[in-house]
Amino acid sequence: MEKLYPRTIMATACIPWDEGLSFDEPLFRKQVEFLTSGGVRCIYLFGTAGEGYAMSRELYRDIVAVFLDEMKKTSGSMPMVGVISLSMPEIIERIELGIEMGASDFQISFPSWGAVTPDEGMRFIKTICNRFPGARFMHYNNSLRSKTRLVMKHYIELSNETENLVAVKNPGMGLFDINEFHSVELPIRFFNLEIAYGYASMFSEAALLISYCNLSLAKAWEYFNAGVDKDFETILRLHREIYAVHNVFTATLPQGKIDGSYDKLFVKANMPEFPQRLLPPYEGVADADFEAFNKAFRAALPEWG
Repeated sequence: MEKLYPRTIMATACIPWDEGLSFDEPLFRKQVEFLTSGGVRCIYLFGTAGEGYAMSRELYRDIVAVFLDEMKKTSGSMPMVGVISLSMPEIIERIELGIEMGASDFQISFPSWGAVTPDEGMRFIKTICNRFPGARFMHYNNSLRSKTRLVMKHYIELSNETENLVAVKNPGMGLFDINEFHSVELPIRFFNLEIAYGYASMFSEAALLISYCNLSLAKAWEYFNAGVDKDFETILRLHREIYAVHNVFTATLPQGKIDGSYDKLFVKANMPEFPQRLLPPYEGVADADFEAFNKAFRAALPEWG
């Protein structure tokens, strides 16, 4: 079945803040250029890692403008703007603003002050998608942040009632979840994190959302292509390497911080000048913790560069 969104690697763009907690535009552009020069064409802005939950209207407008401008420099780029809010009217307003600025792809999450029911969640997605027929939408299906997680039967219904829900980002999936989401043919493209991608790609056209593999885009593409080719031997080898990264991660870093603190750490591994600051009240990884991780990571996996 023809999919509505390409099978590819998706990465996130984190936001660098200077010492005064102002947006560091030159460093942000450098990060986006690092990703695109590594072959990544699908980059999303303002997920949890990109502190989308913390944006004022002014910051949203300013950073989206820079993001879209930088992505225009790369042929075939697919910039995606995340919209996170407790207010559905505000979500609609920010999508409208993004469209006015030239964005066409958006990542949406459920309002989460109180957990929506699955029916409420589907009503939310249908309302957004049908209100903006000229835009494309990815749903961030995350029960940790959004407090509600949809299952395959919900996406079957959504696929029948919307034409522009093109992708779903599915973190935190177990084997039974993978089987459920990749056993039915839908035009929606499903993205999985590294831990699930290898298995999912054995029986479906899964796409890859990178986290640990931000540490090495070369390894990310090797893993992605092994999935496309159904090269089980390579998938298994790289899966072991990714598990080794995970072991270093859990052994050297304080756990329980918000996602963006770890994603910024992965950026810093390739761009040493990238600051680990997050907007208050959240705290990034301390420099000493980063150094401990980076030293152990380089020793355990020198082939990751």
